[in-house]
Amino acid sequence: MKKVLFLFIALISLMSCEHKVTLISAGIIADDFVKERLNFPAEAEFEWSHVGDVTSESTFTVYNQFTAKNAFGVRSTYVYKAKMVYLGGEWTDINNWTYTLLLIENSSTREQAMYFSPNDK
Repeated sequence: MKKVLFLFIALISLMSCEHKVTLISAGIIADDFVKERLNFPAEAEFEWSHVGDVTSESTFTVYNQFTAKNAFGVRSTYVYKAKMVYLGGEWTDINNWTYTLLLIENSSTREQAMYFSPNDK
């Protein structure tokens, strides 16, 4: 009986644990926000080396590099900087995130595109 009670308490404890968001979590979602801005999002290839800063438990600055086709269909290398804000809820849902800055730069031409929220056009 004690084992069953212990198992029940352990199970409840595990279920109540909330996933703490990390810089990697923010980077994965930032990649998704960047894809929304690309002409050929399905063909984009992102590095798995998200680097940046953790400002607080819910704000992150993420940097990453990726290759994608430009408007002419030519493959180019880009870098981005995203100031991510976690709004709460399941971290894997892009709707639970926003950003206050998304800067995408073509590495060879230095051409930049800057957005201040997911609603910027």
